[in-house]
Amino acid sequence: MFVIYVVLYRYVFCYLIIVAFYSCKSLRPCYSQMLESLRHADEETCIEDAVIGSSSVVIFLKALNQFCGDIIKVQYEYKTFESRHLYEVTIEHNTPEIQRNQKPVIIIDAGMEGGADSTNFGLYIIEQLTACKEYEEMIEKVRWVILPCVNPDGLEHDAFFVGIWRKNSRPSEERLGIGVDISRNFDSQWGSCPRVDSPFAPNFPGLAPSSENETVFVKNTLNKYKKDAKIYLSIKRNGHAILFPYAYTKNQPSNHVQLEKITAEVASKVNQKAGGVHLFVNNSIYDFEGKPHCGHNVDFAHEMGIPLSFEMRVFLGYDNFIMSKFQALPRGYENSLRSGYFSGIREFYNVITNEKKYGRVY
Repeated sequence: MFVIYVVLYRYVFCYLIIVAFYSCKSLRPCYSQMLESLRHADEETCIEDAVIGSSSVVIFLKALNQFCGDIIKVQYEYKTFESRHLYEVTIEHNTPEIQRNQKPVIIIDAGMEGGADSTNFGLYIIEQLTACKEYEEMIEKVRWVILPCVNPDGLEHDAFFVGIWRKNSRPSEERLGIGVDISRNFDSQWGSCPRVDSPFAPNFPGLAPSSENETVFVKNTLNKYKKDAKIYLSIKRNGHAILFPYAYTKNQPSNHVQLEKITAEVASKVNQKAGGVHLFVNNSIYDFEGKPHCGHNVDFAHEMGIPLSFEMRVFLGYDNFIMSKFQALPRGYENSLRSGYFSGIREFYNVITNEKKYGRVY
């Protein structure tokens, strides 16, 4: 077991060294110390697009907690059906308790629909905020709460599944099928869509809302921070878009003008940074899906009192396969997309801190 973890440490930090050195203007001392301590002496070059699994998530977060514990806190009170930990990461500059309790909160989750792309980006956000000194102000003025891998069982299952696996891996009561689509398992219009009874269906919402450990984990995190939470963002794979409520209906929320303004600005920032690989769009979740999506986590967050709630679709997924048949994608386009997406994250920070541009946030 020790040998396995040593290999994983080298694999993960080989990837993160390249990410940090190429994307940070200046590394934070604790992060530099972490890399110097965990990087193998003769390691000079390595693959840039390492595939992140649940073990890699554990190693990276525990290492950050050890070396950069003054700005990051990693908690893991909840487990999946397969006993994998569900991690809550808080990142903020060390401030007195009274000031910390007055900070606005941005909540981000990733990996709800399985696959590595969104979890990769969730880890990238954590890496940028902890590794790069130029983002000091972002963690001074805002408390970041990040759930980087909401569905680690689905992440592992997807790696061996032919096709796209988006559910968790809890067997049905009859044990005839496996998994529930967590993004359809929340207490928001859960029973309003046409009923899906088959546990084999990729969009099976479960037998009841909040039936899954992962759903309870996200709900409890939202409840924990909802008093100070100004923005909730759910990062999912496949689609290349920033989306706003509602998912279950074409009707618009009361603050739709503000939501459309914010998503338009975020989309503009992503497109400016990512270049012309593919147009990053903003829309409602309903219009993006083309049909109702009930029990949706973003609708739940919006209805529970976090009015600036969004979904971000990252990386092109199957669209990438289609595009590559007609045009050659530029070398390193995934790095360009990742950089563009993080520009969107910085714009969400501006939503909270730039009253001149956005007015006062709720």
